[in-house]
Amino acid sequence: MIRGYYTAASGLISQQKRLNSVSNNLANVSTTGYKRSDLVFGTFGDHITKRMNAYQRGADANIGPGTFMQVVDEKFTTYEQGGFEATSRPMDMAIMGEGFFVVTADDGTERLTRDGQFSLDAEGFLVLPGYGRVQGQDGDIEIGQSEFSVDSLGNIYIMDEDGEEEEIGRLSIAIPDDNDYTALEKYRDGLYVGENYTIFDVDNVDEDTPVPFAIRQEQLERSNVNMSDEMTNMIASQRALQSCSQIVKMYDDMADRISTQVSRV
Repeated sequence: MIRGYYTAASGLISQQKRLNSVSNNLANVSTTGYKRSDLVFGTFGDHITKRMNAYQRGADANIGPGTFMQVVDEKFTTYEQGGFEATSRPMDMAIMGEGFFVVTADDGTERLTRDGQFSLDAEGFLVLPGYGRVQGQDGDIEIGQSEFSVDSLGNIYIMDEDGEEEEIGRLSIAIPDDNDYTALEKYRDGLYVGENYTIFDVDNVDEDTPVPFAIRQEQLERSNVNMSDEMTNMIASQRALQSCSQIVKMYDDMADRISTQVSRV
């Protein structure tokens, strides 16, 4: 009975954690560049249940394999491309394909993000509000004015005094090494922490190494959260949690009866 109690209790805890994950996805359905998270469940391993009879030799037999408890084995992030939304705002940018924008805080800490809802600070630098400056291949990107353009490779142009386009920099687009996105960790507000990434060098592009991204100006990438899927997962987890809760209550009632009624005998 004790094993059954632990099994039901572990299911209760696991489903509560999944509900928390689903709730976080639903809360960020409108967050620019947000990537949904989910959980992978596992167990403590199989065990063999054996029937034993001390009075009859040869009656021993394997009942079969089973598991004691369910646990959260892994939390992972799905990096599928989200949809695009036109904003008509020059400072808004989105990445189609692979890669992340690189932003740096005042303390020099670098973070990666798919959130391209940028602004200009008081000194005319391109920034991600609430965190820090957007990085170009030569460092901070100083625009100094709101009228500028960005091509698909991330090159940034402003109009000079003669009315001609002048290139002032290029966005740094970070690509995880070997496309290993599992090495990234969520930080906060659509920001990611990672060390194993490389800034893509557009100048060395050839037929064997095509550009894996395209920058879209005046657009934003929506989150990749599917409301229908998340609501389905929420309902399933709620029902599983309720079932585990009822089983725990049943075991608790059984234990109470054993402690009271058997003691009277």
